[in-house]
Amino acid sequence: MHALMLIMAMFLSLPVLVGTGLAADLAARAKFGASPHNDKGDCTLCHAYPAETLRGWFVLGSTKRKLKDGPTEVCLKCHGPGFGHAIGKKTAVNHSDLPLDEKGEITCAITCHQMHVRTEDQKQKYYHLRMPFDSLCVSCHDK
Repeated sequence: MHALMLIMAMFLSLPVLVGTGLAADLAARAKFGASPHNDKGDCTLCHAYPAETLRGWFVLGSTKRKLKDGPTEVCLKCHGPGFGHAIGKKTAVNHSDLPLDEKGEITCAITCHQMHVRTEDQKQKYYHLRMPFDSLCVSCHDK
């Protein structure tokens, strides 16, 4: 029964998250002139290097992964704290071996989300999820 309630709560919160995500995306466009959530956006909103460097034919992965700030701070520039999930916490379970920060804690940009995800799954693409929604949640939460 607890699992059903958790799934219903997540499902019912989607409209709020969609609205909040859209609001944050529009706020980023107004503040920075572009949305950082797509490949046509301004890379330097999040990354330490400009697009010309990141899109070069030979670029080290460490160069691509270097962000201006920490993986949580980058997101919090536009998205408020606690935007969709608790961050800065250790997870008791990590079935899918999701990446955590250097302290072993959950972060926005590396644990659950992957801004440059390539997928046909529209929900996964819209939310920039590291893996499909149904698989992601049960990586740490019991069904």
